[in-house]
Amino acid sequence: MEKASIVVENLKKSYSEKVVFSGLDLKIDHGSCYSLLGKNGVGKTTLINCMLDVIKPDSGRILINRMDYNSQSLKIKSLTGSVFENNPLIEEFTGENYLKFVGMLYKVAQEELKHRIETITDYFFPDGKDLQKNISEYSTGMKKKLGVCASVLHRPDILILDEPFSGLDPVAAQMLIQFLNSYLSSDRIIFLSSHDLAYVEKVSTHIGVLDEGALVYDGTLENFTMNGVNLLDQALLKLLKSDENNLRNIDWI
Repeated sequence: MEKASIVVENLKKSYSEKVVFSGLDLKIDHGSCYSLLGKNGVGKTTLINCMLDVIKPDSGRILINRMDYNSQSLKIKSLTGSVFENNPLIEEFTGENYLKFVGMLYKVAQEELKHRIETITDYFFPDGKDLQKNISEYSTGMKKKLGVCASVLHRPDILILDEPFSGLDPVAAQMLIQFLNSYLSSDRIIFLSSHDLAYVEKVSTHIGVLDEGALVYDGTLENFTMNGVNLLDQALLKLLKSDENNLRNIDWI
């Protein structure tokens, strides 16, 4: 079995006059949990959408397991799982029926699908009655957990998550951290973007920091935090904080 890889080459994307990427390069190897960090609006979600073929870049290319979407789109999508920040679900379905629907889309064998749904929902939804409710009745956190369950039913090589911790209570967030650490293997990649740095620090092996259309850091978590000398939020603040951000200038408070 081929080990997972993501390669972004000279990616360019603009919206009107706003340049998001002017030639972004990135390589992620198997066995990595790569967390993309940065301020709001720098292009993190745009990059994820390009990786998932939701939007097209203006130029450049993205290779997933050495394949591109132009020639092998269905194959790539069968090897990836994703959770979007807005987490679109079919709200007329019950939670259980939605998972069955997703599993059938990925052609998971019926008995195996039943086993996977039962075990993963036992973990994330200990109250089995929740799965019999329509998704329209779910809280934000319940929808996020259901999205995570759906994203891994086909055991994707590459799991791409946009703000996976948003909407989760602290207990559910810790459960997701444990799950992601267990899901990551030497053959797989987890790629995520999140502002919840305390959680990011517990799952990441590698960090990328996006600013003004470029990666201003791309390396291991250990190097970024100087082997734990700095907390992740401290290291990020040192990298991104402008000298012009001076609280003393707000004299009227």
